[in-house]
Amino acid sequence: MAKKTTKKKFSFKNMFNPKPPSAVAGASKLVQGTVLSIKGNYKSPKTGLNQAKDDVLMDLGMKDKDVDYYARLDDRTKRSQQAMKEMQERIIKGDGGSGKPRGETAAERAARLKKEALEKRKTEGKERRKKFYKQKDERLAKLKAKLLNLA
Repeated sequence: MAKKTTKKKFSFKNMFNPKPPSAVAGASKLVQGTVLSIKGNYKSPKTGLNQAKDDVLMDLGMKDKDVDYYARLDDRTKRSQQAMKEMQERIIKGDGGSGKPRGETAAERAARLKKEALEKRKTEGKERRKKFYKQKDERLAKLKAKLLNLA
């Protein structure tokens, strides 16, 4: 016979804690967590995924904050501030975020080629127009000279 698990079922009724913990209990957990984090050798019994999940739930107030939360709070704050600082530096520097330049996409390449072809057609058109007007002027000059010689 399989052993029954005592896993709690999810309930919207219990999502938010209707009865907040007392200030003394919260302060006690804060002090204990701070002491554990100051020592520097604190090892959480939770896995990384469970830590992240619990931290989000505790940040949002969906779960009571425990000693483990307060022990990791200083480290999380420092890492968050460092990430914000690096992000601001990237923005100020004008870097798009990645360290290496990205190549052009197919759409960008097609647009560039189309623009280059248009520029080429424009220059060829200008050259042909210059040539046409030059020939036209020469024909008119010849015609004028011919007419002046007849008269």
